[in-house]
Amino acid sequence: MNIMFFITPKKDVISVSDKDNLKTVLKTLNEHKFSSVPIVNAEGNYLGTVKEGDILWYLYQQSSFDERLMETTNIMDVPRRTTNITAKVDANVEDLLHLLISQNFVPAIDDSNIFIGIIKRRDVISYAYDKIKSDESYMEDFFHAKKLSR
Repeated sequence: MNIMFFITPKKDVISVSDKDNLKTVLKTLNEHKFSSVPIVNAEGNYLGTVKEGDILWYLYQQSSFDERLMETTNIMDVPRRTTNITAKVDANVEDLLHLLISQNFVPAIDDSNIFIGIIKRRDVISYAYDKIKSDESYMEDFFHAKKLSR
């Protein structure tokens, strides 16, 4: 199965610009109740994902939560503690599952590093759950095997 089945297209993804300041990014995170958001430049390239913790640690290290600092600091000046690994459009689902173990979403890019959307952990788990639930014998075997392994 191709990962494109799970993609939320970029037109439906909330992202921030590499030109945005901390205040704008925090406002975006707050308005949408997100803990992280992709950063995309004007050319459409995926540049990374910023997490609210990245911003918090940056402000802590600056010893300031001053609004002026947040207005004058570009989001690209904030170090990111982890890197969200991307998936190319031709990736397989097994690779995707491996990435979703440690990421809430996987940014999807094309061969030119152009951001095309995200694949959300929730969507993949929901799909797998529906597939498993539709095959009751599989569910029985799965839970029986779990009991035997204890």
